[in-house]
This record gives sequence, structure tokens and C-alpha cells, in this order.
Amino acid sequence: MGSVVLFTDSAFRHGHEEEDFYEVLESRPFKTRSKRGLKNVYEVLGRNHAGEYLHIVLRQEAGVTTVFHMMRMNQRQKRLYRSHR
Repeated sequence: MGSVVLFTDSAFRHGHEEEDFYEVLESRPFKTRSKRGLKNVYEVLGRNHAGEYLHIVLRQEAGVTTVFHMMRMNQRQKRLYRSHR
């Protein structure tokens, strides 16, 4: 990830914390480009230390990672994550 990580207010809307983001990074997450075709936007699927399956959406530009979405994965995302493990 970029050397600087910023979190928007919307990243915390579903009750997850900054710590969850860093825990997902430790779990060898599956990262893919945004399904919506947005430039420099990625979807990250992984698990935190509590075992929750999390879906994170972020933007990476010029050494800055901006996290703007963190919530539990839906069933389709879980299948995708498990198939790439």
C-alpha cells in the first residue's frame, strides 16, 4: 500500500476500525481492480484477526492510499476470496 494511509468517514460507517484494515493487510488479502472501472480504485478481500471476512475499497495515487469503504463480505465475495486462497 502507499506510504501514507488516509481514512474517509465513510470507511467507518459499518462499524470497522483502522485496525481492521491493517489486520486484513497481514492476512495476505486478495486485491483486484474496481469492478466499476474506476481509475486507481481497488477492492481488497481479506480477514481481520477476529476472523471476519472484510471487503475494503481504496484508492491508490502518488504514494497515498485512501480507504473509503470497509464492510463484511457478501457470499459471492467470500466464494471469490476462498477460490483465490
